[in-house]
Amino acid sequence: MRARSSFTERDVPPRRSLLAAILACLVVAALAVGLVATPAAAHAYLSESDPANGEQVDDVPEEVTLFFSGDGVVNADITVEGPDGEVVSAEPEIDPDDTQVVRVPIEDADTEGGADADGDDGDADGADGMYTVDWEVLADDGHTTSGSFFFAVGDEPLDRDAVLEGYEDDETDESVPPVEAGAKALLLVGVVGLIGIPAITTLAVGPVFARAERREAIDRRLTRLLVGAAALTLVGAFALGLARSTALGPLSVETITQFTETPLGQAWLVQSVLSLALVGLAVAMTRRRPPRRTSLVGTFIGALAVAGTIAWTSHSATAIDRFQGAVVDFVHLVGAGLWVGGLVVLAFVVVPHVRAADTDDRSALLARTIRRYSVLALVGVTLVVTTGLALASWHVPTADGLTDTFYGLTLLAKLVLIAAALALGGITRFVLLGRLESAHETGTTGDVRPASTDGGVDRDDDFTTGSRIAHAVRLEVALLIVVVLLSGVLTSAPTAAVAGVDDEVTEATIEYEYDDVLVEVTALPVVDATNESFTLEVDEPIVFEVTFLDDEEPVESDQSVRLLASSEEGTEMEVGLEAHDDGTYATVQPLPDEGHWDLRVTGAPDGSYVSEWIDATAVAAGSHDEHEHDHDDEHNGHDHDHDDHADHAHDEPADQAHDDHDSSPDTAFATLLQFGAVAIAVVGSVAVVIEATRFRE
Repeated sequence: MRARSSFTERDVPPRRSLLAAILACLVVAALAVGLVATPAAAHAYLSESDPANGEQVDDVPEEVTLFFSGDGVVNADITVEGPDGEVVSAEPEIDPDDTQVVRVPIEDADTEGGADADGDDGDADGADGMYTVDWEVLADDGHTTSGSFFFAVGDEPLDRDAVLEGYEDDETDESVPPVEAGAKALLLVGVVGLIGIPAITTLAVGPVFARAERREAIDRRLTRLLVGAAALTLVGAFALGLARSTALGPLSVETITQFTETPLGQAWLVQSVLSLALVGLAVAMTRRRPPRRTSLVGTFIGALAVAGTIAWTSHSATAIDRFQGAVVDFVHLVGAGLWVGGLVVLAFVVVPHVRAADTDDRSALLARTIRRYSVLALVGVTLVVTTGLALASWHVPTADGLTDTFYGLTLLAKLVLIAAALALGGITRFVLLGRLESAHETGTTGDVRPASTDGGVDRDDDFTTGSRIAHAVRLEVALLIVVVLLSGVLTSAPTAAVAGVDDEVTEATIEYEYDDVLVEVTALPVVDATNESFTLEVDEPIVFEVTFLDDEEPVESDQSVRLLASSEEGTEMEVGLEAHDDGTYATVQPLPDEGHWDLRVTGAPDGSYVSEWIDATAVAAGSHDEHEHDHDDEHNGHDHDHDDHADHAHDEPADQAHDDHDSSPDTAFATLLQFGAVAIAVVGSVAVVIEATRFRE
């Protein structure tokens, strides 16, 4: 006759490791105050250039300098095309002291009186006209970004179509590489499992089932889980590296070799070797070599090392601060492992084993395991939510970023799923577990029904408490696995700090009626506009278009259409507008002085002389909030591809302007998230202490 295993909670002493986990949570709460940091832009995006976008210079520069925000640049593919469409640039050079700076030498550039490309003395070889700079860079975080801008040499007017094309390229690409996102998701699922499964097995499952029979069945299930998690880690790491290497060219041995020579590629090699070692260790566990405890410790340490490589190349580490960002991301992964990995063990190891245990012990075994796991789960939840809010404050610095960007919408979906998982966990811990323990104390055993023939839980209408716990745990696991998969998408997408809100270039039109002719004056881009005035950015190449309409049909002007501009500083300009096939008359003209401008448009549609005055105000870049409150939210905390070029003040060194540009103030929304992180850390730590106290009673 088999002896019934009936032991009390006092038979299973708490582990020192469990107390160490609680202490770690308290340390995080104490350090949470230090999480306040400037919002940053992940990926590398062009924030400044010299010459600036649309700038007109007297001579062809010796080099073009590009300043990137967010991540540093690992590889750069940049070309400069001259007015005739020929490439006039040499290979780009990444500044070894500041990888956010890339310089592109101009082969045909030569100052007056110097030597030209052939070594002869003479004037500058470069022709007057428009020069287009096309750039594509691979950033530290493994993502590529691209764009273009232009500058002009000489006094010739800028071409309208080229300027409009440049503004069209100015929008941020929010697309997510599907292969990279999928590979990253697999990698994260595997690592989370490899962190959580050994931890929960050692601190929760092992002590409870130390005297239970059929221990071999538990070990077999745990080993299968570890083998699966290790395989996912290896496949995800390998595929992620291959996907990222294609940023340097078509997938080939040469491309992969070139990728491994970059810091990102070297991190990938370390990640791949560690993942392969974890697979080997997991397979060795199936043969009981090395010993079980040694294998679990080795798996846990190896998983932490892989998590370190992920954190080291994350958005936060590469765009904010290498150490601080990596630490926050690393703690985020560890917390997810304790929470999600533990649930996986409960769902696929503990519940099946409890069903096969003696009827009188089922409630006690399940209740004790959940009690132990709940302490660790609270630690994991506290770490995940605290660091998650800190990360959100960096990468979603404005409330609009949550709803108006792909990154923000994905993050919202993730938050909803986390909230649902927390609700399920709360029901399991505070409702169902209480019923289970009450039933055990009153001697009402048999809470957990025997397994059905297909290995699942009986689905009768009258579910027992144990069956409900099993369903709740498995549903929570499913929700959190989706959350981890969404994390793979988030880490492959431009953050909301980069994507911004309403990033498209805005145009505005003012209309005037002259007898039977309607005059439309359009400006692009504008900061703000009314029915009678434009607010424009100083030194920005502004496309002015004039259209004469009669019964909605364009009318030609019998004399040249001209734009006269005069500022309160005394600057006066007069330019002719070029006729285009679409019936418009256009020119590209920057306003060089800040302050009020009087713009006058003259023409003669159908012989009728037209002269109309327009008020305009030129404002410095970054001062848009004085004219449009909502526009400040768009620009605060992120950089555009190149429409912020005017931040590069011509009367200060370029490096200084670049440094000033990166130091944007925190938004109120980001500050709220940061204080929320601190509050969650404190409240979560208190909850851990309370739960641990209950556990020891």
